Amino acid sequence: MDDDRSIPAETDVVVVGSGAAGLSAALAAAVGGARVLLLEAQDRWGGTTGVSGGQAWVPGHHLGPAEDPEDVLAYLLAHTGGRDPELLRAFVFAAPRMAAFVQAHSPIRWQVMGAADSFADGRSGRNIDVAPVATGELGPWEEIGWPPPYPPLLTNAEVERLGLMIGGELPHDLLSGRAAAGRVALGAGLVVGLLHGCRDAGVALHRGRRVTGLLTRPDGGVGGVRTADGDVRAARGVVLACGGFEHDARLRPDLLGAAVAHPVSPPVGTGDALRMAMAAGAAPAHLAESWSWPVLADPYALWPGSDVPRPQLVIAERMLPRVIWVNRDGRRFVDESSHNCALALAETDPATGTPRNLPAWAVVDAGYRERYPLAGAAPGAPLPPWVRTADTLDELAELAGIDPAGLVETVARFNATAAEGVDPEFGRGATPYDRLGGDPTAPHPNLGPLDRGPFHAVLVHAGLVGTKGGPRTDASARVLDWDGQPVPGLHAAGNAMAAPIGPGTVSPGATIGSALTWGWIAGTELGAAQPW
Repeated sequence: MDDDRSIPAETDVVVVGSGAAGLSAALAAAVGGARVLLLEAQDRWGGTTGVSGGQAWVPGHHLGPAEDPEDVLAYLLAHTGGRDPELLRAFVFAAPRMAAFVQAHSPIRWQVMGAADSFADGRSGRNIDVAPVATGELGPWEEIGWPPPYPPLLTNAEVERLGLMIGGELPHDLLSGRAAAGRVALGAGLVVGLLHGCRDAGVALHRGRRVTGLLTRPDGGVGGVRTADGDVRAARGVVLACGGFEHDARLRPDLLGAAVAHPVSPPVGTGDALRMAMAAGAAPAHLAESWSWPVLADPYALWPGSDVPRPQLVIAERMLPRVIWVNRDGRRFVDESSHNCALALAETDPATGTPRNLPAWAVVDAGYRERYPLAGAAPGAPLPPWVRTADTLDELAELAGIDPAGLVETVARFNATAAEGVDPEFGRGATPYDRLGGDPTAPHPNLGPLDRGPFHAVLVHAGLVGTKGGPRTDASARVLDWDGQPVPGLHAAGNAMAAPIGPGTVSPGATIGSALTWGWIAGTELGAAQPW
């Protein structure tokens, strides 16, 4: 492997981080003609991308029908909380070019997914994911990357077609064949495909090499990086793509607040990019935001080789029939199936200054349990000890610390219309996003009454897949200072930059699609640049 060699003292471009953003930047810069060095702090490639679903939101991609970029831009502007229109426009026009470039310069072959945008005024088919890719000379994924929640052997489309999220049977022959061939999909497949492309393009790939600082140029810009193995001068510039700060014990509570304490990403986002960029004069933005998601905090699950907890994303327990979320008062507070439902977990009660909806519980009945997974346990399998179970709603409420009268009244009100497939309170199941994530074989994909005991409850926590705060950038991914001027020689991409999309999200795959695109923009810019 290239990462076993000593690192050079001088190159054209240094990329920090090996997730989607870093690998995309390195590939684009190398294809553009630059000498590229990629440094990954961990002994595993891929960061959060490697454990993700790997799908990328790429409106207007080359595999679908033609799409007016202005329609995409209008959708983004309507749902991004006053973000910079120029950055959104840059993304809209660059994303399709990025996808075509990646397929042309790596073994990645994109597939169109049926995923729907987060909001009803969006559309389906803008997401793409990776066909299975052979790891080959890179070695087995379990030796080079972080372990995903489940073996990365099936594509998103296959998971959906087989109904695996709603208790479908595993295709054992297909799984064993792919495992024997060393082929991986999802986020692992995306990382592997990009690693192959980078190696073929001549990128020097080194893992276990943490960047500890930036080198200053005579003109005040950034001219390289500092590592424990020595300084590396970068004639054209540096791309920070080493993630956010969700695993920094100080930055996370200071910037995000105490309510968000459950990142699902590997323990790699420790704030290096934010600290280095600000030391170089960068202006930060969106520091209180994250790519938020509800999670279940399994107290027994840890990331390998560490004492860092590993929560699991809440998917079945919010998308499927016969489940509701309630707060301590026993009241529902959000469309549980909506893509941005986790934002409701961060709401503050103006009367007390405390979280309005935490603790929150997902409550299900026996009908749910007979058909769907709960807290990682398949139907019929023993439930983890941290799930509460009782014969009646009153008893369940007492066990969980929920107001019994509130819970009983809420379930009765929900049941009165759920059987007819209507949620007048929050509109659950009214959007394509909601319905596509539900059970297509049920009377309604998202709604059904909770009318049979025993009942179960599991805590739902405010979680995140990454932070959104970082240095401000321009439409060329150049880091900006407090006066809005580029910091010479410094670019940022992925969760290392201030996210152009927010405060919520606009589609599944927006995190990966954004990371790939801004990495490609940064790498393309530096690949064509002249040495300073």
